[in-house]
Amino acid sequence: MHHGKHLRRLNRTSGHRKALLRNMVSSLIEHGRIETTVAKAKTIQPLADSIITLGKKGDVEAKRQALAYLNSRDITMPILFDELAPRFASRQGGYTRIQRIGKRYGDNAPMAILEYIDGPSDIKKEMLTSTLARKFSEAGKVSITEIMENNSKAEALGLPKALIRDLRKVQFSNTVESIEGAIEKKMAGL
Repeated sequence: MHHGKHLRRLNRTSGHRKALLRNMVSSLIEHGRIETTVAKAKTIQPLADSIITLGKKGDVEAKRQALAYLNSRDITMPILFDELAPRFASRQGGYTRIQRIGKRYGDNAPMAILEYIDGPSDIKKEMLTSTLARKFSEAGKVSITEIMENNSKAEALGLPKALIRDLRKVQFSNTVESIEGAIEKKMAGL
């Protein structure tokens, strides 16, 4: 029979796997980002998104379901319902991001960072601002709105299309002024 083949088993028994996933989702809520293997991150991502959906509902039944699933409840429940739910109130889904970071030294397993987007330590925003700060320090003062509206200006600076695409993604969740402020801080640090 061909039942149960779509599930990532992660080389664990069912009880061990459920406990692992609950612990990792609780750690993600508590810390905002976790470093794990790519397979575990892909398994955890839908669970973390569904927990945020429970947090956005905010009714008694949603609190009971979250309380039954999460570990270290006195830490994770206030974070879920008081911080994360209002942060993602206007977003319909896609609350987490998997960012690959290379291979682990010991066993060469592919590693990734799973994090909530739009957070204070958003890794994509940090990488984007540091790259743009380097490019802007070489080229002089350039506005982000000019780059997003004028592709020839971006090509003149030598910015790849993927960087412009990432800028649009980050700009969707942040204001242009906050991105420009972060770039100016990075340029001052260079």
